[in-house]
Amino acid sequence: MQTLPEKTLAAIGRMTVAATELEYLLAWIGADRAGGDAAAVFAVPGEPLRAARGSVEFAAPAQRADFITYVEAVGTQLALSQAALRRLWQDDTVPDPARFDEIAARLLRVRDGLQSLVEEQLNTDRVAQPVARHARS
Repeated sequence: MQTLPEKTLAAIGRMTVAATELEYLLAWIGADRAGGDAAAVFAVPGEPLRAARGSVEFAAPAQRADFITYVEAVGTQLALSQAALRRLWQDDTVPDPARFDEIAARLLRVRDGLQSLVEEQLNTDRVAQPVARHARS
């Protein structure tokens, strides 16, 4: 095992936490494919992205393209984070902690964008539900 400087380990930790947080958001989005159980989706490696890809195909038409774009961007960023980590065992170069922090920042940006889209969808659903109930009365 490589002995890495503390700064590098800390940067890898930040990147790993950002990637994991993003995967949990994907699991939440894809939970309908597991009977609403985000934890079940999250527990299987790779499943959060697969489940979210399947779920966003059924998003509201007005937001479907945005959801698909974000989920695919998430997939790309997660793949880049995994590749950067695996490169530690493939290269003989000393890893730059700034590289891991850069990846973590991109993961957090895409997470923020996807979270905003989810919140927008939830707010739209909340507004529509009372109207629908009132119309039935």
